[in-house]
Amino acid sequence: MWEEARGEQGKLEAEVALYDDPLLVDYLEGIVAGLTPPAMAANRHLSYRVTVVEDPTLNAFAYPHGALFVHTGLLARMENEAQLATVLGHEMSHVEYRHMLRQRRSAQNKQIALAAAAVAAAVVLADAEADAWGDGDWGEAAMIGVLGEAILGLGLQLAFVAAVNGYGRELELEADQGGFRKLSAAGYDVAQAPRVYEILLEGAGGEAGKVETFFFGSHPRLSERVASANEFVASRGEAAAALVAVNGMAHAEEEPASEEFRRRLRPVVRDDAAMNLEAGRLEHAEASLAKAMEWMPEDPESHLVLARLRLAQAEKDPERAGEREAEARAALHEAIRLDADRPGPHHELALLHYRAGELADACREFRFFLELAPDDERAGRVEDYVLELVGRGVC
Repeated sequence: MWEEARGEQGKLEAEVALYDDPLLVDYLEGIVAGLTPPAMAANRHLSYRVTVVEDPTLNAFAYPHGALFVHTGLLARMENEAQLATVLGHEMSHVEYRHMLRQRRSAQNKQIALAAAAVAAAVVLADAEADAWGDGDWGEAAMIGVLGEAILGLGLQLAFVAAVNGYGRELELEADQGGFRKLSAAGYDVAQAPRVYEILLEGAGGEAGKVETFFFGSHPRLSERVASANEFVASRGEAAAALVAVNGMAHAEEEPASEEFRRRLRPVVRDDAAMNLEAGRLEHAEASLAKAMEWMPEDPESHLVLARLRLAQAEKDPERAGEREAEARAALHEAIRLDADRPGPHHELALLHYRAGELADACREFRFFLELAPDDERAGRVEDYVLELVGRGVC
């Protein structure tokens, strides 16, 4: 099984987009090391390695030989390191409790069971993608198709179980409990664990979301896992004192994010906003961008993403188009103020000027863009625009 897992890992990493941030991986693997019990750390046959997948959906999974995958979308939703450790500890427990092996042995007819599950998943993908196309949400439809192709198209059966189908109610809850014990042993605030499943529940659209629920579709209902996490916390004595009652349910008091957590996660949060924007998930983009702007208000790229978000919102809401475009302009000017040598804001601002009939201003910004990025793939088209404006006597 480990040999099969290594083969699948190579295929998957060659197919999906990986998030290139070595220091983020170092940080995540440092958390994993802190969660690893001594006996497992001494096992020279198994070592954990973390891979970050560039994907705005909420997911994480593990191969049985210790390869851990976590999506940027899930990382971006975490609020502190204890919550992040909850996710990693859960996936590590799947490895240490040999859930993949147990899952396979429990199936009476493994080949038929997996084939049937793959067909069912393909139907779910087709239905969800058809709905997205029907709603005019083309970015969402494209995203669903890519994710389905990566796992189902390549026939990655282990990845299908780990990332899509889940191990079933009993083993998923066992992994939850194992993760909670890891948190406690490593000195984390276990009271933060229930919040992770609340975040997943919110991201899944309250049990009924199409894309997010697909990834947790065969897992126990997330509301059950919130309750299970709260029960564990309440059994920990002192940890229970950290709970507060909200709407009749126990919730952890908010734990501030550490500076190291923010330093490593804030680029992920910003990039998650951009990915959700590209996928047409404007509400998700707005939420991630708000966090990014709070954590790094002086980041010019965040202001550029904000401008693009406001323009996308202007298209969706014509009644507020003027207001949104004004906010986009302000965001672009702020991005340029923070870093005048960044070509992207000049390009976006030039297009806004052109469409508003402010041709001299458009020419100026187009020329700034060409000076800063002469080899950009958009440079040839921008040169055409400048030549046009020169011919019209405004440049």
